[in-house]
Amino acid sequence: MASDFEKWVLEKTLTAEVADCLVYEAQKRVASLATEENPAHNVFQAFANLGRVALILGDRFEEVKQWLYEKKKEAHSFVDSSEASEKDLKIAATQGFVYGTARSLPAKIGLNSIHCGFVADLVAAELRGRIRYVEGIGWEVCKDGAWYKRPKERGIVGLIYDVMKRKIKIWREVLRNPLGEGEWLEKLERNINDPEWLSKVEELLLRVDYFGVEIVSGDGERQS
Repeated sequence: MASDFEKWVLEKTLTAEVADCLVYEAQKRVASLATEENPAHNVFQAFANLGRVALILGDRFEEVKQWLYEKKKEAHSFVDSSEASEKDLKIAATQGFVYGTARSLPAKIGLNSIHCGFVADLVAAELRGRIRYVEGIGWEVCKDGAWYKRPKERGIVGLIYDVMKRKIKIWREVLRNPLGEGEWLEKLERNINDPEWLSKVEELLLRVDYFGVEIVSGDGERQS
């Protein structure tokens, strides 16, 4: 049976790995600024990711925030000023951080569960604009400019799995944690293979006030 100290170390490891994953996602978004059609959105999402884990980062927070901002300035130098001004990107960074802080992950993730909101947030950011929920019909996916109903046997759960499978593979390659390398990612991988657990993420994606996935009424009226 694990001692209190061992449990404390494991909990710190789990929360640190969650933070590291979101910080990595934020860094990746800012670094790809120059190749994106909407740089301001990338900056908004990057700083929203940072805001979500501000409490988890603790003493690391200011250091990571400054590093991310320097990356943003570096990436901005490659962006045509006619597409995105430095002022626009500063505003996006500020608004994104405020949004992320208001929708932060809990400081303590806990030993026996992975926070579904962490996964829902990443999936929403990855698929926003390409998925929507139509009342009375279900999930639809955009392909070649048209909306198609997602097959019932997989639904949105299959897309959540696909997104997270790719991310887990990348995180394993780029992130290392000396206190317990891979323990959290192994648990996350088990969870994304559990349809019941994935359905909890699906429920969260339907929270308009939190994740902003487009929801359309049966008569075609957009609700978010």
